[in-house]
Amino acid sequence: MKKLLGILVLGLLLIYFVALVPNNAEAKLDWSKCDQDEDYKPLYCYGNDGKLLSKNERKIIDKEKKEVGLYKDKEGKAISYNGAHELPENARPNDATISLFEERKKEFIKKRRRQNRLYTIAPKGNAAKFTYEKNLPSLKLEKHLSEGFILSYLFYDNGVIKYDGIAADGRFKKKITNKTLFYTHSTGKSITSYIVGHAICDGFISSIDEIIDWPLMKNTLYQGQPLRNLLNMNAGDKHTVNKRANRVMGNKDHHRDMGLETIANLLDGTKAKGNEVFYNNVLTDIIANYIVFKAGDKYDELMKKVFQDKVKIEHEVAYEKHKKFRQYIASYSYFMTRLDFLRVAEAIMIDYQDRTCVGNYLRESQQQAKNWYKYRPFKDNAHWFLHNYAKKYGSQFYFDFYKMKKRNIIATEGYNGQNMLIDLDNSRIVITNSAATGWDVRTYMLNVIRKGELPK
Repeated sequence: MKKLLGILVLGLLLIYFVALVPNNAEAKLDWSKCDQDEDYKPLYCYGNDGKLLSKNERKIIDKEKKEVGLYKDKEGKAISYNGAHELPENARPNDATISLFEERKKEFIKKRRRQNRLYTIAPKGNAAKFTYEKNLPSLKLEKHLSEGFILSYLFYDNGVIKYDGIAADGRFKKKITNKTLFYTHSTGKSITSYIVGHAICDGFISSIDEIIDWPLMKNTLYQGQPLRNLLNMNAGDKHTVNKRANRVMGNKDHHRDMGLETIANLLDGTKAKGNEVFYNNVLTDIIANYIVFKAGDKYDELMKKVFQDKVKIEHEVAYEKHKKFRQYIASYSYFMTRLDFLRVAEAIMIDYQDRTCVGNYLRESQQQAKNWYKYRPFKDNAHWFLHNYAKKYGSQFYFDFYKMKKRNIIATEGYNGQNMLIDLDNSRIVITNSAATGWDVRTYMLNVIRKGELPK
C-alpha cells in the first residue's frame, strides 16, 4: 500500500513539473534538492522573500499548481486556466493559449477604458525615429519566433536596430504588430523610478533622501522614512503583505482593486521591521502615488514631459488606475508598444550617458544599490528570470550582472518576460516581450549584451 501511495505521489509531481521544464521536457519536482548545498538549490525552493519555503508551503504550491493544471497542451487546444486574467508565470502555453490570452488582454484594456480606469498619455507626433539595418543572422531567434514564447525581440546597437523580430505570421488568431500593446508589469516599476528622477529634477521632490511626510500615510510605517528606502524596497514592510506581495495585511483583494485610502487604513498603526530588501508590488504603487501627491496639479504636465518630450512615444501609453481613487490614481501597470519600450530604454541610456540631471539620479541609484537576495546564476535558472543574474537592486532597477562585473549594465524585468537590458558603456539594448518564461535569458539577453552578438 505504501509503495502504491508513493508511486501515486511521484506521478502527480511529474505532471506538475512538466510545466516548469523548458521545451516541455519531463522531470519531477524534487523538493529534496532544496535542502542541498546553496549552489544547487533550484529556483522553485524559494518564496518571494528569498527564503526557503517551509514543508507546508511546498504542499500548498503542489496543490495550487495541480489544481490550475500547468502544462503545455500537446493537442493544440487553448487552455483557459480557470478563466484567469493572465497566464500563470509557470505556464508553458501553446499558440492557441497565447492567442486566447492576447484577446483577453485587449478586452481587459477596453474594459478599463470603459470604467475610466485608464490614465493615458497621448503621443505628440514627435516620435523618436530609429535607424534599421538588415537583421543579423540568427537561426535560434528565427526558430524561437516561429514556435517559442518571445513575441517581440529588438536588438539595438549604438543607435541602430540590428534585429527587429516579431512572432511569425499565422501563429496566432491576430498577429503581433508594432501597434500591439504589451503589459509592462514590473518593468513599469523601473519606469516609475525614472519618473521619480524627473520629479526630483523638476523640483517636486527634493532628493531620494527626502523624508516621507504625507497625510495619507501619516499613521503607517512609511511616514518619516527616506524615499530611498521605498525605492530600494528596504522599508521594513515584509510583515504587511502576503508572500505574493500583492495583498495587504491579509486582505483578500488585489491592492489595485482597493484604492490607496483603503491600503492606508489597513496599514494604520504599522511600524517598520528591519531594513532587509523585500521585493513587493504594493510599495511601487505607493511610490507612484507619492509622485501624484508631490506634483499636485502639475502631475499631468510632468507625465507629458517624460513620455512626450523625453521618451517621444509613437503610440498612446496608459496605466491602470486604482479602482477606488480620488486624487490617488497612479500605478506601475503600464501598457506600451514594443518600440515604445525601446524608446524608454534609449531615453534612460542617453540620460545616463549624458549625465543629465535625471542621468545623475540613475547613477546615484546605481551607486547606492543594495545586495540583491535573488541573485542565483544557476544554469537551470536560465529559463526563468533575468533578475537571477543581477547582484544589485537600487531604485527599482537591477545592476551588476553575472560575468559583467565591471560593466555598467542596467535592467528592468516584468512578469513573463517583459524585459529591458541596457549596456550603458557600449550603447546596446535588448528588449523582449514574451507570453511566458521558459526561454533562455542567458542566450537571448545576457550573452547578446556581453558579446554584442546574436545567438547563431
